[in-house]
Amino acid sequence: MRLSRPVIVFAAALLVTGCATTGEHCRKPIGDRALTPAAAAAGDAHVGQSITWGGTLVSAKNLADATDLEVLAYPLDDCGRPLLDEPAHGRFIIRRPGYLETADLAPGRPITASGRIIASAEGHIGEADYRFPVLEDAAPTIWPARDTGYGGGNVRPWISVGVGGGRGWSGGGVGISF
Repeated sequence: MRLSRPVIVFAAALLVTGCATTGEHCRKPIGDRALTPAAAAAGDAHVGQSITWGGTLVSAKNLADATDLEVLAYPLDDCGRPLLDEPAHGRFIIRRPGYLETADLAPGRPITASGRIIASAEGHIGEADYRFPVLEDAAPTIWPARDTGYGGGNVRPWISVGVGGGRGWSGGGVGISF
């Protein structure tokens, strides 16, 4: 049986679609997903507990032997990426042992951390006093910005099919974008 070229191209496009991924690292959240940073900050009862939290980076500060990343917390999807369209859940600090180049960390970047709650730290938001739970993570995930282009940008490769015709001609095609 002989297959026509359009059938082969269409079958190849379907095969590539089956292999499409988001291209992002999936970091399954650990711990009690109902425990928010705001609730953990209320006392020291959760110190020692392992958890995954994420949100948007507010600030980064180098200490003598660690780097503190202040984060405005949001709920997470099943891969640990912050859901920034949801209401915020308080703030927390990611303490990353060692030095991290803070010049590369722009505020507003989505970030996720998994580790142990090691302490609560007194601090300020503006002039208001605030108690931050401190989560230790040696390798927090700093998420790339989502592509908001055609197709939502969540799945790569993007495949499109088109058919056209006019004044004595007709045709079709398959486009693949990576």
